[in-house]
Amino acid sequence: MFTGFFMDVRFLTTFLEVAETRHFGRAADNLFLTQSAVSARIKLLEEYFNTVLFIRHRNSIQITPAGEKLLPFARRLADTLTDARKLLAEEECQHVSCASTQNAFALFMSSMLPTLLSSFSQMSFRHEVSSSEQLTRHLHEHRIDFALSTNKLKADDIVDIPLLEFPLSVFESSSTDAADSQELQDINVEWASHINDDIYERLPELRKARFRTSSIDVATSIASQRACRLILPSANHEHIDQRLRNTMQSFKQSPDKLNIKAVVYLHKLKKVNNTGIEELIQFMQNDEFSS
Repeated sequence: MFTGFFMDVRFLTTFLEVAETRHFGRAADNLFLTQSAVSARIKLLEEYFNTVLFIRHRNSIQITPAGEKLLPFARRLADTLTDARKLLAEEECQHVSCASTQNAFALFMSSMLPTLLSSFSQMSFRHEVSSSEQLTRHLHEHRIDFALSTNKLKADDIVDIPLLEFPLSVFESSSTDAADSQELQDINVEWASHINDDIYERLPELRKARFRTSSIDVATSIASQRACRLILPSANHEHIDQRLRNTMQSFKQSPDKLNIKAVVYLHKLKKVNNTGIEELIQFMQNDEFSS
């Protein structure tokens, strides 16, 4: 059970972070983890070594003599694996791992991936849908080469590259239920915080919406079943997922201009020593593709 988990360097980096901060909460924040996840990793390490690594006091954490003995070994192993990652990253890219939020996939990634697969036939790709917090953590852990989302990531060593702007519009859907057809419900689609602030200035009643979600797919699914008003990207943009576009075609788009735009960002670490990844990112920034 423990042999497999111990080969994961993240448990050692968690141990090193707790030893440095002497605080589970601060270590969790620095590693973009929950405090319970940090505690679970330390517990598994202690079970593996059959010893106590930290003594938990009420307001502090003290490293034990056993923990002190483990520190140099953990540092050496973590540094060795980091050096190995850097060396491998310098090789020509043949495999690309990427991730996006659900909205970034629907707004951009869905149409982008087929183009990348055909334009970079020598590469293999892996994509997953993740939250913004997971994107930040996976970039830092080198589990993905780049990420896409509709928010800037709050990390000094991550670059946020704007790829595409989407004008937002007010949409209304109609219900198939006659008893519900006269009642228009607001759906609050949560975009980036500054975008939502602009929306609330124009439509303050959206603050009191009975339903809110960060997912466009969830919002349109609800709106397709009852009479709703919601803020979505303008339906005529070519990069919107075709399935989403088909759903939006049944909604009525308001002619009034919000003059608010959402942005799809590409995120990467500032230091990328991989010419293949840089070439791919440059391709994605090409005006002909992302304009």
